[in-house]
Amino acid sequence: MSNSALNLTHYQEITIIPDPEIAPYFIWSKLFNQLHIALAALKNEHGIDSIGVSFPDYHYNNKNEKSSKLGLKLRLFAPNQKNLDTLNLDKWLSRLSDYVHVKGIKEVGDKATGYVSVHRYRFKPIDIQAQTLADKLKVSYEEAMVTVAKRKKEMALPFIQMRSHTNNSNYRLSVLQSPCDNSQAGSFNTYGLNGMQDAVAVPHW
Repeated sequence: MSNSALNLTHYQEITIIPDPEIAPYFIWSKLFNQLHIALAALKNEHGIDSIGVSFPDYHYNNKNEKSSKLGLKLRLFAPNQKNLDTLNLDKWLSRLSDYVHVKGIKEVGDKATGYVSVHRYRFKPIDIQAQTLADKLKVSYEEAMVTVAKRKKEMALPFIQMRSHTNNSNYRLSVLQSPCDNSQAGSFNTYGLNGMQDAVAVPHW
């Protein structure tokens, strides 16, 4: 790992409690909407944007998307215990206590067997890509579409259904998690994730 990488020394783990009557993705939605609000408040009120998340049981299969999954665990990482204390997960997730189990804050120590970068995956629709390229190159939409059609297709990644608190609309938070050898210095967004252009890694085991 790069010497300039964010040194994440403490973590907290959340486990979704299996329930035969409630699908895990329903709980993921409730959990992550609350976490998003909590991380936004942490940044706005305390200026803290160094908490990143990972999905220990994440799996993505680009040949069989039905086998792709987020799993049932979420880990939050921070460069010190104080940041996680300030976040105060127990307060934000108190209404979900029947559905999730929140463990206490612990040191990462030598647990990590590697690192992953976790991204919010955003894909611009093909028609918008074509129109943008057409405008840029001053060519027809049809000509641009020929070029765009050769690009990588959208990845059918595991996602969490979110609800915007600005306009009350639903949207998908698609998650791309992959092994990472080199980490950039930087911060995380208010989902605890990287954007597509960033690569701040978190420990993985």
